[in-house]
Amino acid sequence: MPGPSEGKADVWLQLNRKFCSNLSLALTQETELFSKAEIQARAIPAIARILSEEQGLAEWQRHALCMFDEVFADITCSIYLGACGLDKPAQTILRRALEVGVATVYLWDLPHIFWGWKENDRDLSFNEMLEHFGNPGFILHVKRQNPTFAKAEVLDAAFARSLYRSLSNIIHGKMTSFESVLPDKFQHNKDDWRLHLERVCDVERILLNFGSTDLPRFRSASMRNSRNFG
Repeated sequence: MPGPSEGKADVWLQLNRKFCSNLSLALTQETELFSKAEIQARAIPAIARILSEEQGLAEWQRHALCMFDEVFADITCSIYLGACGLDKPAQTILRRALEVGVATVYLWDLPHIFWGWKENDRDLSFNEMLEHFGNPGFILHVKRQNPTFAKAEVLDAAFARSLYRSLSNIIHGKMTSFESVLPDKFQHNKDDWRLHLERVCDVERILLNFGSTDLPRFRSASMRNSRNFG
């Protein structure tokens, strides 16, 4: 197939230079917050590596380990796109990281739902997953497994739901999220960069906090992980 004409190719190359310039500028700003986001992102697949060493993992749990790597990849791409000034794609993939991350813990002890999701194209509902974690029976189960757990809930469902809704507005094309109407569209904006990194850290915090409250394998892996990334 013929490639793009010389003129059209030049447009794409100019666009690439613009985004590369945004990236270079972003990496000189909010360095402490960026470092925090990057370190926390690396901690997520590290949990999977620790879990993979555990004896007695069921078949579906070994299949589910790859989900940690997928979350890490999504967060990494989200940070990169945000640094390039591509705020909306960055937020879109960050929502995916949040959803897959929550699903990783949700599916860990629900083999029938895992196989239905993996093999039979069953959809998972974010709200249903949050309701599962807030179920009194599940919380009692966590307390039985982890006697030191004294919180009223496994995760801050209200905050997770609010963050998910905010990121979903981008996917659903709410007019308030339009980028093309802004005077500084697709330009680096320090405030936008900081806001995106804060959202990334919020997602990571939700996912990593599971390790200190959930079932023994997650808690043990989280404790070992914190010594490396704490």
